Amino acid sequence: MVSVVIPAFDEATTVGASVSAARRHPQVDEVIVVDDGSTDGTGEVASRAGARVVRLERNRGKAAALGAGVRAARQDVIMFLDADVTGHTDATLSRIMQPVIDGQYEMYVGVRERSTVLLNRLIHFFPIIGGERALTRELWESVPAVQKNGFQIEIAMNYSSKLFTRGMGFELIGGTGHHTKEQKYGFCVGAWRRYCMIVDIVSISFRLYVFGGFVRVIKRVVGRGPALETGDALPPQETR
Repeated sequence: MVSVVIPAFDEATTVGASVSAARRHPQVDEVIVVDDGSTDGTGEVASRAGARVVRLERNRGKAAALGAGVRAARQDVIMFLDADVTGHTDATLSRIMQPVIDGQYEMYVGVRERSTVLLNRLIHFFPIIGGERALTRELWESVPAVQKNGFQIEIAMNYSSKLFTRGMGFELIGGTGHHTKEQKYGFCVGAWRRYCMIVDIVSISFRLYVFGGFVRVIKRVVGRGPALETGDALPPQETR
């Protein structure tokens, strides 16, 4: 069985649909919505849809909301869903969670399918980001606390998964819809939030993969330590 954790900040218009889709799945034990300081009734909508709601008094960001959800979860397989992604079915949720339930991967990510073939192909050449992912509690706990910060958490989970034998995999998931930040908050606020998200992602990617890779090369040159240590960087390409 799986615990579903949905972080939500002012997502009253979509969170109910996300909760309902998750609750219908036969392998979902519970749905936990972490109301991250919302002011639009997100928690109330989620509760009416059947979720157990964890409320944070102020907005603390995605990583903190995910952490609060994991601490409240009963199961050791956790599935994260974004509150602003709608259209999930039993089939799409199974495609994300089953590889982890079966022990094929430590983490499996469902990347929302884009409208063009080119964009879908480009996904294979960039770090995988996306809120729809299943993972083990052990992997979550392996991510250093300093990396559990805002939107950096997705890159940090990718990186930590490489320290596990089963690693991570991903696939494109079609049929879902996404409410963009500009649609939710208006163009100016939405664009600012998107900019902050991009800064988070670029910052941690540089620290883990570029700077970390440089440190790893230096260690090899001077003969210090093993080839792989916690905190060393690995190539950013995920594999299916």
